[in-house]
Amino acid sequence: MKRKPVIIIAAEDVNDSFGNVFIMNKEYADCVRLAGGIPLGAGDYRAISSYAEFADALIIPGGPVMHPARYGGIVTNFMELAGFSATRDDFDFAIFDAFCRAGKPILGIGRGAQVINVALGGTLVRDIPQRLTSENDITEHSNREFAVVDGTPGDFSHHWGTHKITLAPDSGLAKIMGRESIVNSFHRQAVDKLGAGLTAAAFSEDGVIEAIEHDSLPIIGVQWHPEHACEDFRRGVHEQDITIFESFVKMVQEGCNE
Repeated sequence: MKRKPVIIIAAEDVNDSFGNVFIMNKEYADCVRLAGGIPLGAGDYRAISSYAEFADALIIPGGPVMHPARYGGIVTNFMELAGFSATRDDFDFAIFDAFCRAGKPILGIGRGAQVINVALGGTLVRDIPQRLTSENDITEHSNREFAVVDGTPGDFSHHWGTHKITLAPDSGLAKIMGRESIVNSFHRQAVDKLGAGLTAAAFSEDGVIEAIEHDSLPIIGVQWHPEHACEDFRRGVHEQDITIFESFVKMVQEGCNE
């Protein structure tokens, strides 16, 4: 009998009115469970090596922007400092390294995809410019923050809404999503220079890298948020987004039962 794979979902260590707690978006756990895996939130830095030994795979979820020093950048506005989490950065990079060294599957979502890229030596676009779309052109634009689909005249933004992506024909994601799809978009940053061993697996219409895959390791990163396709959390996504979790869990399960 095939056992269900245990999939760690990286949690965040925060201090709030309840004290020092770990927090994790429930949507990730629901998607893993519905896809046939056993979700396990984990945020204890001291237990990272045990997580990598015990669990079968890792999901690094979305979250705050990472400190630009991680990829050679500098802080140019002190107001940015409030948006960084050194604790989250330290934990995500350390747990990625542990699972990567163990050769276990890793799925990065949103910020998680950016963590994968930077951990492997890549860089990020720090603030994607908004663009005004028309039937024939895309130009810089800096006002409202919502997106449109497939060239319809209006505001195009990665900060909020939905847009079309084109997937690389030889990518693993194309096998489950097809050559084109509609995805949600909630990010101001994106992959720039690719990290070692990574290839771009999907692009938006304005050329932003929307997904990455590793050439030889079971590592995938998507810039959108497929967890929003789960049950009562359908927020601006295509229903096939849930298949990303199903495909990931299946890949992990096959590795567990070899």
